[in-house]
Amino acid sequence: MLFPVVEGVEFNSLTVSLILAVFFVAGLAKGAIGFGLPIIAISLLSSFIPVSVGLALNVIPPVILNVWQATHKASLASNAKRIWPVLLGLAAGIALTTQIITGVPPQLILGMVGVVILLFCINSRWGMQLTVPKNREKPYGLLTGLICGIMGGLTTVSVPPFLAFLVTLGLNKDEFVSTLGLYFVFASICLIAAFSFVGLLNATFIPFALACTAVAGLGMWCGFKIRNRLDQKKFYNAVLVMMALISLNLIRRAVF
Repeated sequence: MLFPVVEGVEFNSLTVSLILAVFFVAGLAKGAIGFGLPIIAISLLSSFIPVSVGLALNVIPPVILNVWQATHKASLASNAKRIWPVLLGLAAGIALTTQIITGVPPQLILGMVGVVILLFCINSRWGMQLTVPKNREKPYGLLTGLICGIMGGLTTVSVPPFLAFLVTLGLNKDEFVSTLGLYFVFASICLIAAFSFVGLLNATFIPFALACTAVAGLGMWCGFKIRNRLDQKKFYNAVLVMMALISLNLIRRAVF
């Protein structure tokens, strides 16, 4: 046995292989479409390991893999100044929800993850957007961050509300991507701190989480190659269909 038993999960060679395969697939999707690592990973991992274990394994990889995105072709300080209310609300929401996550029934978490993913797919496919007046940007940003934090604290999937908010700011393409990267990094750091505090992330998980990061990084590299060779719109639509099916399955498992 390479890893100890954690929350009833025996990390034998089969379980380890399945987990690494999930992170490769999730990294592949992220490399091809630019996002989706936590969404896909949590959806698939919850099929064969407890949700809390999947959450713990899923908080370190995004930090390492998104640092480049936050610093690429844009000013980190300028982005932070623009979205600090979102980041403040995000930290508060995560801190609140991770205090109760260990007492939340797994079925409820599965259902919430499924609903979040389904809403994300609908938003991505049909392009529904929030309209935020300029003079309301900061309070709306704080509210958006709080909602993101609550979702992220329970599922590690927090970005859909922020994506909807971000498109209202009128950023150019490079600013949009780097600001999204800053959000991803900050959200992941908050989750690591919060999960460590409540005992969901400890030294047992760190080596394996780093291994998952390496495999996801390899998947991202392969995803870059796929994106360069295939029609992006068709591939993106295929990924959304797959994610929607996964979300419906999670909702089914939560209800039945």
